[in-house]
Order: sequence, then C-alpha cells, then structure tokens
Amino acid sequence: MHDYVNINNILKLYELEISKNVKNKHKVYLFEKNKMQNIADIKKILESNNYDGGIYNIFLIREPKHRIVMALNLKDKIINHFVAKYVLEVKLTKYLDERNIATRKNMGLDYGYKLLNKYLERMKKYNNFYVLKIDISKYFYTIDHDVLLNLLKDKLSEDEYLIIKNIINSTNKEYINNKIKIIKERYINKHPKCSKEVNDIPYYIVGKGLPIGNMTSQFLSIFYLYELDHYIVNNLHIKYYIRYMDDFVLIHQDREVLKNALEEIEKILNNKYKLKINKKKTKIGSIKDGFSFLGYTFKVVNKKTIVKIKKESYDKIKKRVKEVRYLYSNGVIDFNTAFCSIMTYWYNRKYGNVLKVRRVIDRYWFDRI
Repeated sequence: MHDYVNINNILKLYELEISKNVKNKHKVYLFEKNKMQNIADIKKILESNNYDGGIYNIFLIREPKHRIVMALNLKDKIINHFVAKYVLEVKLTKYLDERNIATRKNMGLDYGYKLLNKYLERMKKYNNFYVLKIDISKYFYTIDHDVLLNLLKDKLSEDEYLIIKNIINSTNKEYINNKIKIIKERYINKHPKCSKEVNDIPYYIVGKGLPIGNMTSQFLSIFYLYELDHYIVNNLHIKYYIRYMDDFVLIHQDREVLKNALEEIEKILNNKYKLKINKKKTKIGSIKDGFSFLGYTFKVVNKKTIVKIKKESYDKIKKRVKEVRYLYSNGVIDFNTAFCSIMTYWYNRKYGNVLKVRRVIDRYWFDRI
C-alpha cells in the first residue's frame, strides 16, 4: 500500500479541511468521541481495496437552482477528500491545461476572471472579435463511466484505480434513483409552481454520471475532457480558451474559425465522450453584444471592457439575502450562520457593478439588524 495512506495524513486532512467546514457540528461531535479509532478505521478501508463508494444522503437544494446533492457521512467524506487530494490531484494535475479552471488551488473563479480579462485585453487590437460559448447538456449526469475509467487506467496504480472505479460506479446503486423520485414527488406536492424545473432534474442511468457533491467528482469532471482541451488549443489553434467544468469560452477574430471549431468539438463530444451540446446555451456572438461567464456579463465597446454581474445572479442574491434575513428574524438560524451566509456574497463578488450587490446587502441586512 502507498506510503501516503497513513494516520498522520488522514488526521491532518480531517482537522484542517473537513472538521472546520462540516455544517452539522453534531456529526463532528460524534466522530470526535472516538476520533482516533475512526481515523484508524478509515486507514483500514483505504488499504482494503474493497471500498464501495459509501452510502449517500440525497436531498434537494434550491440555490443557485433546483438540483440534487448527494452527501456522504463523515467517514466516507474524509475518504473521498483523501482520494481526491492524494490520488487524483497528485497523479492527474499534470494532464490539465492552465485554461481548465476550477477545483485546483489558486485556479478557481478569481483566476478564471483574471485570465479571461487578460484574453480580452489582447484581443482589443481587433476592431471586432467573436466569442463561442459552449455548454454541455446535463454534464454531471452523462459523464460515461467506461470512457472515464479508460482515461484513468494507465495513470493510476491498480489499487488506486480500483477505489476510484468503485466511487464512480456508486451512482449505479438502485436506491439512488428511488430516493430522487421520492424527493422530487414530495417537493412538487409542496411547491407545484416549481414542478417543471424539478421534473427536469434527471435520474442516473447505469454507467453514466458522477455523484454531485463529491470532491472526487469535482476533479474528475475537469479531468474528463482534458484531451479535448489540448485539442482545442493545439489542433484547432484557439489559444484564447477557458473551460469551467462544462462551460466553454473560445475567443477568435474570425467567426468562421469558431464556427468550424464548434462543428469539430461537437463531433468529438458525441463520438468520443458520448456527450451532447446544449443547443440553447451554445452560440457564437460578437464581443460588442457581450456574453455571460462565471456569473458576470462581459462586452468590449470602443476598446473598453464592460463587466456587470448577471441580472439572474443579482436577482438570486437579492432573494437569498431577504430569505436569510427572514430566517434569522424568526429564530430559524442564529446570527453567526446568517452573517456568514450574507458575507459570502459580499466578498465573493469582487468585480463589475459590485456596489449594486452591496447596496442590496446594506438595505436588507445591515439596515435591519
């Protein structure tokens, strides 16, 4: 077994990355009553080569949109984070292009925003240029297990591959779709106005999809298309390119080049990766008309870059701030929980018309405390 599977590494991961971020502190309390025994149990599981991926607590969230989340118990959560940190990140990061953002340290939304702005500045030498936006339909639910496992097989040791395979295949368990069906039916009965959006949440097909909520899923979702990333840059010669999960942005001065690139990329997605493009969200547009990415809208007019928070994002922030204020005022959540939730919006929105968001927070939070 690999040297990295040891008590010190598991304990360090738990204390620095897991225990502080688990919202249900009762779970942490129960785990810590027998902490060292639990850590030892996790080590044995990692060494056993028969881990089955764990059992998921499945629930529905409403923000930023209605979707199903699959949460693990604390032991399984630690195992999943451990595998992501010591196996996936270590073994697979070298295959990822710098234009492939999200999940990795210092390469998240802030990095993506700055990279995109750098590209826009370089393209201002042209009187006009174009942006191809590509979105993949139901990406997390349609990632093909066999395709992904073939990409992983020659990059991991036999025991690493086995544990990753079991985590990936954990979506094949029958209880998952049964639970999703019950959750959707109950929610629609209580909120009939949301029936269309909730009914659009897909079920898992055997051999397809990653568990939404896992740390391993986040990394695997950016890794899955790594060969396509390199193909776009090196073969299609689109050097101004960024991908955030399943959201692609390609920038070029020639619309025809982007049109041909889209046709080629769609063929590869269909044939190699068994994925389909979301036609409604995929389009080529002039930079003068603008485009949306990472929660902002970008356009260049008279050589000036204009960045604004998307109206949809702004409306959701406003709604959420008012909701948190209501929950706090009625004693459903404590001040610390409410304050931390509100401040997430205050600090995460750094660019564009950020004062608009902060005025909402001032009006519906600070002015009413």
